[in-house]
Amino acid sequence: MSFKFPSFDLKSIQDSLPTVDQFKESFSKVNAGKTVEQFKESIQPFTAKTGQLIQEQLKQVQQLASSNGDVEVSELPEEYLQLETNCDFLLKLYTDLIQYTDETYGKLSYDYPPGSYAINKIKDANVSGVISNKFNQLKNVSSPQELEKVLFNSSQDSTNENNVTVQPTSPDLVKTLYGQLSAIAIKHSEELKTSENPLSFALLQVSSTYHEIAVARLDQDKKIMAGVNSELVSILNQQFIKVNELRKQVYYTRSQFDLLRAKYEDDPENEDLIIKEDELVNATEVAVLEMKKFLRPSKNIDLLKIFITAQKEFFELNAKRLTELLSNLNKIPINGEDEEDD
Repeated sequence: MSFKFPSFDLKSIQDSLPTVDQFKESFSKVNAGKTVEQFKESIQPFTAKTGQLIQEQLKQVQQLASSNGDVEVSELPEEYLQLETNCDFLLKLYTDLIQYTDETYGKLSYDYPPGSYAINKIKDANVSGVISNKFNQLKNVSSPQELEKVLFNSSQDSTNENNVTVQPTSPDLVKTLYGQLSAIAIKHSEELKTSENPLSFALLQVSSTYHEIAVARLDQDKKIMAGVNSELVSILNQQFIKVNELRKQVYYTRSQFDLLRAKYEDDPENEDLIIKEDELVNATEVAVLEMKKFLRPSKNIDLLKIFITAQKEFFELNAKRLTELLSNLNKIPINGEDEEDD
């Protein structure tokens, strides 16, 4: 006996799927060049292939509506349609998160926008040789004392005709908020050192702490980009495209079934019709199973946990180092001020 689907409005399927323009718009905002190479290489084929699949899928539905206007269209199970909707919602969430993490954690200067200008000044000043030498010296620094020795014993640092000062930090760090604060503190600590002002030592400690926080921020960013951003792209490249292929197969099989059902309207027990009906039921069941896998909450919650753990570790280190810094600043001896007040 033929499996009869109730009649249904084609527009409901079209509305449940993202339009090609919406899909292209959501991904046009993602600048893959800003992120790690893995993300740049992955997002491009994802956009092209998935966009093509959605176009083909919508085209099949539209063709069914236009070329078979006199054929009753079978309604797919409610569970299937709801899973489709949820998959599309998850796609939107993933693309929003990819865009957000790309534009923040994939961009060095997100917490200090002028950082881009600062590094350009260094590049334009032709001081790459001096920077390279300074970085090589700083590479093995493990204490504020060693840092002070490297910074203050090098009095021959070169500057160009524009008098650009080379900051004691890396190009990456100088683009961050705390990296820039560290550079500012070191610069003025050096200026005050000759007068034996306690503020010079205080600024040196501030610079050391801020430098560590800046490094921790870059470490947080790497964890988020590798553990969340790249993972989201990978899931969409693999699972979502597989889901879309199965959805396409469902619509294609359904169109064939509807044509045969119209052709053998007076023969509901026709063998070809029954075979095609079984194919439709099977295609729907396979798609439902794969969509449920794609929508598994545990996988998505695990990604959130990676995201939040990286942030938690960064903020905890910040709090610990800043607390230690305040304690150290309180221990700096301040001599002579009482006599001056008298």
